[in-house]
Amino acid sequence: MAYLNDSQMVSRSQNSAIEMPTNVANDVVKAAASESVVMRLARKVPMTSKKSRQPLIAGLPEAYWVDGDTGLKQATTVKFDGVELTAEALATLVIVPDEFFDDSQIPIWDEVKPLVAEAMGRKIDNAALFGVNKPASWNTSVYASAAAAGNYVERPASTPPDFGKLVADAAKLVVADGFSVDAFAVRNGLKWDLLGERDANGGPLFTTLVGENGGEGLYGLPAVESTNGAWDQDVSVIAGDWNKALLGIRQDVTYTVHTDAVVTDSNGAVIFNAMQQDSKILRVVMRVGFGIANPATYQNTTSSRSPFALVAADNTVGS
Repeated sequence: MAYLNDSQMVSRSQNSAIEMPTNVANDVVKAAASESVVMRLARKVPMTSKKSRQPLIAGLPEAYWVDGDTGLKQATTVKFDGVELTAEALATLVIVPDEFFDDSQIPIWDEVKPLVAEAMGRKIDNAALFGVNKPASWNTSVYASAAAAGNYVERPASTPPDFGKLVADAAKLVVADGFSVDAFAVRNGLKWDLLGERDANGGPLFTTLVGENGGEGLYGLPAVESTNGAWDQDVSVIAGDWNKALLGIRQDVTYTVHTDAVVTDSNGAVIFNAMQQDSKILRVVMRVGFGIANPATYQNTTSSRSPFALVAADNTVGS
């Protein structure tokens, strides 16, 4: 029978440093928690069942002038459609041997829980933003929505890019489709590219990235930097009407600890026995859905529109 080895759990051999009180303080020094771009910017939609349908307007009404005192009034229609959100489970198991847990000088669960939550946020960003390992039940990703509508501005490779203009040009594509840009999602480190830009006199074009809301921003709008490793490095910026990105929450992150559970492989074979091997298993589960609302607008009545636009490297969108 094949059992899990030390490298597949939070074990003594993999984490001996945190057991040494002479070398390690109680405080665990770690980087600022990485945040999910989607969980910060998308509109949260509570889900009371596995599937939820969010209505949207697919066809807009028209009004007509009446010809004379007794002219006939014309009829119009309004078409309705909807975005279906399907909650899919995102889960993981973290195994910690009892002896390691008891001898540790730090609160193991308090340290593990936020890291697992960040890992889940990274998976959500991968799927919702770029379609990486996207559940089949979810509709298009943000990237695919913008690309299909032709909403992208290419970043030149041969000359230093004017990021300020590229961002503005991408935002104009969103506005031209009848949507309002309310925030930007940007790759890690873009703010330093912007701060390094200079005008004809050598002065900085961007002297600050503080927006009107007190946070990092562009043109007075929030600019959320992706720091969790989910970002596609060919993309510099996603400009968007993020109210149209729907994140369905069927179940928030839940944690349960099990001391008598077993872990099996895809064939049903037991590969770990918590009771027999004196360990705890942290079970983490979240159920979420994602979809993009793309209602009809008077600026673009065709289906080739998107509430998002990209600034991307040359010849990478659609390639």
